[in-house]
Amino acid sequence: MTPKLTSNESGPTDLASPLAPLTPLFGRPNETTIVNGTGPIRRTIRVVNPLGLHMRAADRFSRAAEQYTSKVTIWNGESRANGKNLLDLIMLVVLPETDVLVEVDGPDAALAIDALCDILAAPGGEDYTI
Repeated sequence: MTPKLTSNESGPTDLASPLAPLTPLFGRPNETTIVNGTGPIRRTIRVVNPLGLHMRAADRFSRAAEQYTSKVTIWNGESRANGKNLLDLIMLVVLPETDVLVEVDGPDAALAIDALCDILAAPGGEDYTI
């Protein structure tokens, strides 16, 4: 076990490692789209539906997400939800005019990100096909 440092000590700590992933320890990941073949694709989208991410829209989203093998995560502020789980999406409480971060990680992420973001961006919540 590596000892922790006090304020008057100097040297390496066990809190950071050069091999550690470049993702924050707390909060949501960076809001940039990353396409490097191995990492997730992220896109920020505004939910413009006057009812927010309500039951029907969340159901459509989760059913569409289930069609892909990629892992789908939705971030609302610092809260996150599994995009394939209807209850998780409802518990995320996405209100109208809220910006959410869609994160898709897997082999078909490039295909999934556009379809899933279209569902969230639909003004009536029903203006899309699965």
